[in-house]
Amino acid sequence: MLVFNITTKQQYFIFTGLTSTQQSPNIDFTKVKLSRMADIMIYSATDRHGCYITDMAVLPGDLLLADRDNKSVKLADPVSGQLLDLLQLPGSPHGLCLLPGDRAAVTIPVMSMIQTISVTMKKLSLQDVINIKGACYGIDYVHDYFVVGFYKPAMLALIDKKGIIYKSITTDSINHTLFKQPNYIFVTTENTSKVIYVSDRGTRTITRLNEELQVLQSFAVPSLQNSRGLASAGGQLFVVNGGSLSTLSVLDVTTGQVTPLLGREEDLRFTFCVAVSHTLRIVYVNDWSGYYDIIRQYTTK
Repeated sequence: MLVFNITTKQQYFIFTGLTSTQQSPNIDFTKVKLSRMADIMIYSATDRHGCYITDMAVLPGDLLLADRDNKSVKLADPVSGQLLDLLQLPGSPHGLCLLPGDRAAVTIPVMSMIQTISVTMKKLSLQDVINIKGACYGIDYVHDYFVVGFYKPAMLALIDKKGIIYKSITTDSINHTLFKQPNYIFVTTENTSKVIYVSDRGTRTITRLNEELQVLQSFAVPSLQNSRGLASAGGQLFVVNGGSLSTLSVLDVTTGQVTPLLGREEDLRFTFCVAVSHTLRIVYVNDWSGYYDIIRQYTTK
């Protein structure tokens, strides 16, 4: 296992969220400048609370969003900046991931369940409920298994479609605790293999594992004190650092070098998730407007 302990005077953070499996067309994101585009408004007249977006995913042409406070999943059109559909859930969602076959899944921590969703013809509908044991937060999908982060007990687990744990991990090879709050999980392809990234603001680490939950690297970056959402592009990892003033950075997983993309001067507030359309070369992050969340769009063109 490779361990990077990084110190720097600058502070940057993890770009998170669920994104599609699109791969970046050889863009070096450490050398691009992000330019803000029109915001996407995701508040609905039926919402009883201000929007609180905890995760999002890029679909062909659309964005899928998990709204914790309104117990819903929303579908938005980035071009028009408007909502296309809204689906009420049995509880407040946290993590969100795409599944094969025009489907998605969200974790509902307080109900210890994964809810699967159909996303067809720009409409959302409920599908299966998968009951599991424990408060589940971060989620993604690899080789017919859900990759799920739990709090109590804190662990990362591979779970089948019946809610049965196939494999789990809590400590590293020398019995050090790996996780406390594995809030965000991102699965990507590197070379020909699947790789799992986990951001944990409790341990202040970002962990890289293979598809069998073997630890490959651990990044302990002092500037990532409150790391949240993740998204990947080649050997680069977007990281959001959430909080009253949030930031977005790129972590080079081969060197451990952190490069800022969006700093405090952007006035991002309570940003927790990120998604990237590599086809459109657009980065999406949530931002608290003062009343409810909006989605900011940044182009890399």
